[in-house]
Amino acid sequence: MIKIYSKMFLRALFLQALWNYERMQNIGLLFVLKPFLYKIYLSEDKRKEALLRHTGFFNTHPYMSNMIIIVIANMEKEIAKGNCSEKVSEVNMIKSVMEGPLAAIGDSFFWGTLRPLMALISIFILIILKAPDSRFAAYGVLVPLVFISLYNAVHILIRYRLIFMGFLFDKKNIANLSKLDFKFLWKMGRLGKVIIPITVLFLYLKVFGFGPESVSSGANIQIVFKYSAVLALSVLVSKKFGSVPLFYGVILTCIIMSYLGM
Repeated sequence: MIKIYSKMFLRALFLQALWNYERMQNIGLLFVLKPFLYKIYLSEDKRKEALLRHTGFFNTHPYMSNMIIIVIANMEKEIAKGNCSEKVSEVNMIKSVMEGPLAAIGDSFFWGTLRPLMALISIFILIILKAPDSRFAAYGVLVPLVFISLYNAVHILIRYRLIFMGFLFDKKNIANLSKLDFKFLWKMGRLGKVIIPITVLFLYLKVFGFGPESVSSGANIQIVFKYSAVLALSVLVSKKFGSVPLFYGVILTCIIMSYLGM
């Protein structure tokens, strides 16, 4: 089964390749499950029945989807053995129950913490490389590759671990979900809350200067407003304010700065 699980892991990377507005990721889900279903169901009619079971609505965070996929796969394995026919009606119910919570975990960690954290680390590296008299200034063009490598290293590792957790799940797969250790995600989130404000403050000081000499040449309302606006937005970002207030705050700031001729 290692070969089948490997196929499912690779196919899961293309979960949203054929995304649609009516049933979201259902075609991608079928694409991931197909090798497994063809392995456990030898009858053509049984395969068709199993495939049709998963044509309904499916939508969750793509990086967390492997957990749902592996639970479904193990339930299908039990159905194929003929041991748990009642699970046929439970498969879609399990999907709908797990979609929302896992999507919330994925959005909060991957979109809200990991991606901005890796972006700020990459910017920090770029500033160091572009420092005056730096011998490594020419390597600044490689910083985007650093961001891609750091970000993908984390999310691919998590997706890989989730798909191969299928070896741990058997008849009690649903109960085992409550025992999964998400401390790694929690620790990364806490780390991000510390690093993001520090990096934002560093960038703020780097861009607008250090000490009184940075404003001595033109200490006027424009410079004061620039300092205040950037610092305020930095604090709001670090406090994880909603995206809508931040969006309109940036627009308002830009309008005021344009009116003042900045």
